[in-house]
Amino acid sequence: MMQIVLARHGKPAWDFRTPIPGHAFGDWRRGEDNAPLDTSQRPGAELERLIRSASCLVASPLRRSLDSARILAPGAAPLIDARFREAELPGAIRSGLRLRPEAWAWLARAAWFCGWSDGVESFGAARKRAASGAALLIERAASSGAVVLVGHGLMNVLIAWQLRAAGWKGPRLPSRRHWAFGIYERSRT
Repeated sequence: MMQIVLARHGKPAWDFRTPIPGHAFGDWRRGEDNAPLDTSQRPGAELERLIRSASCLVASPLRRSLDSARILAPGAAPLIDARFREAELPGAIRSGLRLRPEAWAWLARAAWFCGWSDGVESFGAARKRAASGAALLIERAASSGAVVLVGHGLMNVLIAWQLRAAGWKGPRLPSRRHWAFGIYERSRT
């Protein structure tokens, strides 16, 4: 049996509550990308067990993914691949209206799904990248049996769609909570 675990990174230690103007959203996102993890939240025992049983650990190059992989497997050297970075959000919002960053993120993601990418990777390009990432995970699972990706919310969803389309069994949508995961399995053929 081959197994791929799509895990989401830990929560960044970043201010998600203070309202910001729309025109500051791009800077806020760059700050989130560079923020360390919130050390008050830890991964669950089941995810730690899955990491110990995996033959291959994969991570995105974004800090929150790398730091999470180090917490989960301190002695491991993960395969770091840019295919697994989070799908970018357009940040060129020209508004002085102050909203919580998660509201700006929701609005930017909705516009991104509708075709507004404003200089960042489009939804179609992100889906192609997810297909390429899923192919790499499948290849690694075929050679090693069990793979854990410490990735990101939306990219894990896009990869899960690819895995399920390729005949893997697992949740339709992996949880988007920090430190959550989805397990995808397939018999060796």
